Amino acid sequence: MKEVLWCFMYIKENTFGENYKEAYKLWRERNPVTRMNIGAKALLNQKNYILKAKRITAVEIDDIKENITLKIVDDTEDYTNGANGDKMDTNVIEHQKRPSKRQYWLR
Repeated sequence: MKEVLWCFMYIKENTFGENYKEAYKLWRERNPVTRMNIGAKALLNQKNYILKAKRITAVEIDDIKENITLKIVDDTEDYTNGANGDKMDTNVIEHQKRPSKRQYWLR
């Protein structure tokens, strides 16, 4: 139950919207052999049932939210600390070299 909610809440925090197909992909990546016959819509129904029937406590939901916040912060720190190999986007460099329209007409 916690894993289902974790995936939906993580996608909601990362994308600022609720995309049940992306949540299903994340859940399937984290649980490759669990409930092989469940689809994206059925997983959404499972999440709605858990929340509506209050099958999980508010304290557990807060723990899940805290866990997600820590994961997002860790992912952001990894990215900003150069974990991506310090690759520069060549399009940005080219755009910076290109003269503006005003500079072009003043030539």
